[in-house]
Amino acid sequence: MILVYAKQMKKILSVLSVLVFSGWAGAFDTWWHAESTRVAMTQNGFSADARLATQVSNYFTDFISVKESYSEAYPILRQMPFPSEPSYDFMHFDAVFGVKNIENNWQYLLNNTIRTLQMYNSDKSLPAGYRLVVLFNILGASLHVVQDFYSHSNWLESYTKLGQKPIPIWFAISPSERAKLSLDTGAYPAGSAPGKPDHDDLNKDASHRPLNLQAVEVATRASVDWVSRLIKSTPNLPWAELQKYDVQKNMLLRNFLYQLDASFLTSSSIAFGHFDGIHPAKFVFAADGNLEREENMAKQVLLRIMPQYLSNIKQSGLPSPYWVGFLKYRIVNELAIGLYKNDKIYIRQ
Repeated sequence: MILVYAKQMKKILSVLSVLVFSGWAGAFDTWWHAESTRVAMTQNGFSADARLATQVSNYFTDFISVKESYSEAYPILRQMPFPSEPSYDFMHFDAVFGVKNIENNWQYLLNNTIRTLQMYNSDKSLPAGYRLVVLFNILGASLHVVQDFYSHSNWLESYTKLGQKPIPIWFAISPSERAKLSLDTGAYPAGSAPGKPDHDDLNKDASHRPLNLQAVEVATRASVDWVSRLIKSTPNLPWAELQKYDVQKNMLLRNFLYQLDASFLTSSSIAFGHFDGIHPAKFVFAADGNLEREENMAKQVLLRIMPQYLSNIKQSGLPSPYWVGFLKYRIVNELAIGLYKNDKIYIRQ
């Protein structure tokens, strides 16, 4: 039994290491996505539990994307219970060239998010226990795309050249003014669009990258605006219920959210270098700032989490209920409709 367990853990860790050393999906690193999401939810009146459910949803968008990008090269990834859908590749605002295509992405993302929130809120077949979770999944996944725009584009550079402070968010500028800009988001993977700027050149994903703090600041304001915009656009949704979301008296849900999913978010991203790049500005486990110790301690946390995830998957098909919008209801298929990447448009599968 111990030998079987050890083999399972080795396989899981090898899968996770593939995700990083093959190149984690281009995105703000986990710390920055989580911070922008925390502020957005807090400033819009959401509880700590609602905020955390949205943060882990934001992270799952990234984690599942990696599996999609590398499953052909690394067949072991196909053994994980995640959907094989190209929609995830469109969820990072990568390789969108020209202001017209970027304008398209923003309009589709906003319309898709509003429609998807309304669709799942009114879906009578959706079990009551899943309804709020799916709505948080939609919020977190859409915020991921919003935040990535400011990290992956030359939006900051454009306004820095103009000397404008603070850097405006997308919706603060009129379409006619946006049309005057020369905008791109970086090609991902690097070199995949000859003649276009690369993700490696434009991204501001981690502390050591140029303009990281400025990108986070703008992305955070944009995230606050995004959640507020969604609330105003969908008055029929149970926003008061979502804002008051509380699992503290439900020990089962609390353990799923805090002991499993939140711990997975932190430990997996740290263990394989996606928490804050190669020179992290924040340490969670190693108070002395020793990166090797930080990563090793994170791997130990993962080793404690994964047996429960495996058991849950065996029983219900889900690592935890907070993955349900992604793995059962395929919300990303709806959110990605019409989005561009490398001049290709996602069409729902």
